Amino acid sequence: MSSGGAVIDSDDEGEIFNGFGSAPMSRSTSQQRTSKRWSFHNNTRPNLMDMPSGAELKRRLSDITGADNVHEEMALSVLGGGQLYSTESGRLFHAGKIIISLAGLPGRGKTHLSVSLTRYLRWLGVKTHSFHLSNYRRASAEDDLTHDLFVPSPNTSKANEIRKKIVDDCLSDILNFFKNDKGQVAIYDAINALPEYRIDIHQRFQKLNIQVLFIESLVTDDSIVMKNMEEAARSSPDYSSWDYDKAYKDYSERIKTLTPYYKEMGDSIESNLSYIKFINFGERIELHNSNYGYLINKVVFYLMNSRIKVGSVFFARCYKNSVEYSEDPPLDAEGLQYSKNLASTLFKHLTSQGKTYIKELNELNEKHRPLEPQRTLSVDERHPAAGVDGVDENSLVVWTSVKQRTIQTTKFFAERNVKIRHRIQLSQKNPGVVSGLTDDEIEEKYPDEYKHYERDPYHYRFSRAESYHDLAIKIEPLILEMERMSGDILIIADDTILKVFYGYLMSCSCYDIPFLNFSTNEIIEIKFNAYSNSATRIPIVSND
Repeated sequence: MSSGGAVIDSDDEGEIFNGFGSAPMSRSTSQQRTSKRWSFHNNTRPNLMDMPSGAELKRRLSDITGADNVHEEMALSVLGGGQLYSTESGRLFHAGKIIISLAGLPGRGKTHLSVSLTRYLRWLGVKTHSFHLSNYRRASAEDDLTHDLFVPSPNTSKANEIRKKIVDDCLSDILNFFKNDKGQVAIYDAINALPEYRIDIHQRFQKLNIQVLFIESLVTDDSIVMKNMEEAARSSPDYSSWDYDKAYKDYSERIKTLTPYYKEMGDSIESNLSYIKFINFGERIELHNSNYGYLINKVVFYLMNSRIKVGSVFFARCYKNSVEYSEDPPLDAEGLQYSKNLASTLFKHLTSQGKTYIKELNELNEKHRPLEPQRTLSVDERHPAAGVDGVDENSLVVWTSVKQRTIQTTKFFAERNVKIRHRIQLSQKNPGVVSGLTDDEIEEKYPDEYKHYERDPYHYRFSRAESYHDLAIKIEPLILEMERMSGDILIIADDTILKVFYGYLMSCSCYDIPFLNFSTNEIIEIKFNAYSNSATRIPIVSND
């Protein structure tokens, strides 16, 4: 079936004729994972750039490893935590196939942007994958090519051949992703320095009925470029075994070599392209040819809330996590000691990382200067509007639920003038009629309901209860607020809430989230990174 020369896949036809959103979500299909992966060095990989659209092709995805799952292959049956519905094809029915092609000089946060967008879209249940051209370059390039490989017109035929090869390999993988993996959004992370490159990408994919959106990351603030260069020198896969000073110098030379060649988007020959100028990583956004559909508008909305993340998110399980949902007791003596240990442990950890705001507070204590604790806003009082916290990357904000025991756990943070925010969205999952029952008791009392729950513990809700999926929808405003913030955040809440937050930050499948384990004996730290987040455990030390 074709229209205007565009090729429509058979799975799209099936979705049209069989109905949208009718496929049930089941635990059994979610466990079917594809184990076969293509290697960058496998010369038998399919080349979609030169093959007819109807050819039978095998799967190949860019093979990237990381501390979280954001780079892992997203199986058709694996759903994002915030997904509203599913379809037979795995694609949202009110959005077509989209390629988001990035553009911008090195050091402008393109990789950070591609990874964070992938994380958010996967959370919404959109089958998304980032294709980093740098991965293909590292797999194909040789050491003696230096920076010649990065310029649009390399000086040597060898560099020119390798440059063409890695671009074709990457674009072939993207087309395989759409055709064989039923992908919906591919993110092409490359410099795309010249208008003719960008026009070629637009024409290639438009012929296949794939929407093309460019996001150009521009930076006019030198301090942002400097920070990005420092981060790349420390953590970029290009410099995994390099000395920091040598890596920083090499990356700086790469930028200087490429800068004269780069042409900013806006040339008259690009007038038909749809693109977003993302300036100073969210300081200003310009839209061009912005007749977008639902999914691209979600991308724009995310960009409006996106910043380069600095700092960490800390998770602490609230005291007496087993307290029934309807109860709201204050902290007892043991709970007060727990809150003291929690604050002491986190302050020591932050001090060991050289956090200056903790050092300043410690100096005040040593000089015996009286501190006036911030007055904790009550649940009934209006908190500051979103956006006032996390402006300074050298800061700490504590989020808690509105339960007494979580509010009172912040006592020793408030004494240090740390900002405390109570969020009603952080209230624990309502268990409904099974409140206070063990799994065995639930199975005995509600056998049929328990069978449904066992099949899908993430989405199933008992009578008068909430599901984990309900929590995911409830905390989405907090996820976006967190994305706007820099600095450190501590979230003190019930483990049901922590599981969902962790699932977002580490790109967990919704089928894994209910089985995450949080202990009151430790703090979990999620560190942001341009390439992948990482999670570490911090034992809570007694402070008698």
